[in-house]
Amino acid sequence: MEMNMQYAAAVRHVPSAAQLYGGVFHAALIVADDSIAADRMRRILAELAPHRRVVIASGRAEALNLLAALPYDLVLVDMRLPGNDGAALLHHVRQAYPRIESIGMSATDDQELVNAAIAAGAIGYLLTEADDAELAYLLRSIERGGSPMDSRIARRILGSIAAYAKARTIEPIRVQAPVPAPSSSSSSSSSSSSEQASAARLPQGLLSPRELKVLRLIAQGWSNRQIADAVYLSVNTIEFHAKSIYRKLSVKSRTQAVHEAMQHGLLN
Repeated sequence: MEMNMQYAAAVRHVPSAAQLYGGVFHAALIVADDSIAADRMRRILAELAPHRRVVIASGRAEALNLLAALPYDLVLVDMRLPGNDGAALLHHVRQAYPRIESIGMSATDDQELVNAAIAAGAIGYLLTEADDAELAYLLRSIERGGSPMDSRIARRILGSIAAYAKARTIEPIRVQAPVPAPSSSSSSSSSSSSEQASAARLPQGLLSPRELKVLRLIAQGWSNRQIADAVYLSVNTIEFHAKSIYRKLSVKSRTQAVHEAMQHGLLN
């Protein structure tokens, strides 16, 4: 009898899926023209954050109206919306609602769709062919500042970055030298125009040498802990540098930071 009571008490204290995962958002918008897939994602999000608002839009136009009417902090966009509307919507969210976390998704891995989502501002990408537990786990990572990314896509992106780095020979780190003071007014005009042209080609908010080093290790797939151990700094310091990199490159995730760095030649 006593054992049965102990077992019953233990069962009562087994955490539910919602308790295990906790809440990762206050209001979410799912944009998909596939009602079955949309309902499934709504159910997963509802389990992640019970009693929080989860709304479905069937297309870009409806999503724009909902975004203008109510606040959201998470948007999931099906990249197979007609007319490339998925990428267009993600771009709009990034420009008009920079505080909203946006995630692309599709039924299967399509490299063009993934690239379009990341370029448009998505912080992650989900494959809806994954099971509910895996999708919930990936979405839960948002709360820890992570980027929900299907492992197959993450592996391919890391492979592409490694191939790019090998082809471009990323060492040594190049840092912009300080601009020397002009020696005379006659020589300053030509050198000044040359320096201004060079500076114009650089991204706004040039990264410091330490930030470049951290970014380079991020591009090689290193975790913050691995970077901290390698450069003899604390994890908190590396996280500070990573946030500074995101801010200067106007991005919100590691994947976007590497993408922007490649565009600007910062990994050369």
